[in-house]
Amino acid sequence: MNKKIEPSIILTIDTQNPFGIVLTVTTIKNDILEVVHIQKSGYPYYTRKRVLEFIENFIKQYTIDTIIMEQNKLFIDKIDRHPDPYVMFNVCLGYGLKISIQDRYYTTISYILEIPQKEWTSKVLNITNKFSIDFYKSHILLRQLTDKELQIIEQCNAYKALCLSESVNYTELMNKKYLINKE
Repeated sequence: MNKKIEPSIILTIDTQNPFGIVLTVTTIKNDILEVVHIQKSGYPYYTRKRVLEFIENFIKQYTIDTIIMEQNKLFIDKIDRHPDPYVMFNVCLGYGLKISIQDRYYTTISYILEIPQKEWTSKVLNITNKFSIDFYKSHILLRQLTDKELQIIEQCNAYKALCLSESVNYTELMNKKYLINKE
């Protein structure tokens, strides 16, 4: 493996989307090749299975060399006496998906990155507030996109995933410390 992370075709996975899991395939120049929204089902296993099927198809179709995900959080900012079932579902789904991707693609995909939210948002969006989706949307609307692309992005609520995919433009974020598949 090279010492420098040099992605070309990037698959970005947003598991924190409240409506489902968003997969985007982009180039190093931020050209959008594919955007897909996968609805979260009742059981994390079935959702992970569908996500992995899409990933497998995208890898064959686009020759993906980089997978980027946001780092899963084990703890949340609020303190509860009893865990919230929604948060628990997302934790189980997020970690389960990360492990499934790692097990399946550890040696076949060049770079599998898991970047902490605070670090990528401070670089890509140049903000520290993490509680508003409007930051993602306004950032994406600054790009030169067609009406058809904007419609697909809106339908899939892919704003955050596309912002996360822009992490490849920052050498600080293309760092070995974020690699899951270190050798």
